[in-house]
Amino acid sequence: MNALEKLKQISEPAPADWREQARWRKENRAWLRKSGRIAVAVLAALDATGMSQKALAEKMGVSQQYISKLVKGSENLSLQTICNLEAALGVSLVEIPLSQLTQSVAPREYYEPNWQNCQEIFSEESVLNCYAESYQAA
Repeated sequence: MNALEKLKQISEPAPADWREQARWRKENRAWLRKSGRIAVAVLAALDATGMSQKALAEKMGVSQQYISKLVKGSENLSLQTICNLEAALGVSLVEIPLSQLTQSVAPREYYEPNWQNCQEIFSEESVLNCYAESYQAA
């Protein structure tokens, strides 16, 4: 048996639906990239805390197999799942920049007058809370 025959024998044939898979990846590129970034952040947080995937699964009340899928970066994560991951790991995985929050969300008169009432701004979270209170008051 020559090298080419050996290679053909051990290599996997191309999947019949490779074009469909490529089309799907192209159509879903945006969320797949974000999912991949979240997966890397989860793996980094696990490494930094010394927590195993199994421990994370137990803390979140999901299976270890589900965590394994998440850290592969191809899972379409819900906001609930992201929040559960953030709580279990004690990290922030997704943030909305404050500058984007005040642009095009509401007319300026809804948030600008009460925005000045925010005296103590220690973190982006407190700014967001203050913004939400100001928006509700208007």
